[in-house]
Amino acid sequence: MKTKKFMKTTLLLLFIFFISVSCSNGNSIVSAIAKGNVALKATATINNTGAKIGAASKTNTTTGTTISSFKINIKNIEFHKKENEDSNTVSSDSIYEDTKLMGPFELDLASGNTSIDVATVDIPDNVYDKVKFELHKSKDTTSTIFGKSIEIKGDINGNPFVFWTDAEEEMAVKFNISSNTPVRGIVVTGTQTNTTTINFNLTTIFGPTSTIDFSTAVDGNGDGVIEISPDNVDGNADLAKTIKDMLEQETDLEND
Repeated sequence: MKTKKFMKTTLLLLFIFFISVSCSNGNSIVSAIAKGNVALKATATINNTGAKIGAASKTNTTTGTTISSFKINIKNIEFHKKENEDSNTVSSDSIYEDTKLMGPFELDLASGNTSIDVATVDIPDNVYDKVKFELHKSKDTTSTIFGKSIEIKGDINGNPFVFWTDAEEEMAVKFNISSNTPVRGIVVTGTQTNTTTINFNLTTIFGPTSTIDFSTAVDGNGDGVIEISPDNVDGNADLAKTIKDMLEQETDLEND
């Protein structure tokens, strides 16, 4: 009986020992992964010079469509690794999980081309070519965009307008192709701090080369403000969807 108890005790101690060693080794591997610091910024490219009122007209005017304010609320920001293309690319192992910044982050980009800080995060060394985030309807009752995920204000040919949406959906943003960037993405290494910027290009939506005809926007209820929104209060719901969809298409990443 003593021999059996001794054997059971010995086996139990050996089992605990191996479990301890395995966990210890696993933690050592994870903790040994080199990480680099990434500073995420955001900006809105707004060029109000030469804005136009109608898509059919090619004549730039000093009136037309101009932007004075742009606010957006986002959450769940993820950095996605570049897919393996050859054997020289870092292996896609489970230890390289995509990093998520929960948020929400309310971004006030009315200052035009000046970028603002969103967040700073440490992520494993690798090449990241995409950032995903979710449009998030603000639940902050003190916010000027409470109940909205995007709000843009300005004027159309001298008449004030506001575009807003309460859409909650994912946006996937990729790096802009540049001849000055040998790798389409951000190369994260533990030896340096990397900076990348989400650029919301409003010029392509509201500027002189826009394909949107803003002359169709109307002040349906006659309150003095052209409201372009999904609730169709002024009859501009279709235009609101077009602007939202185009904003998703015209947003990209840039390396600083």
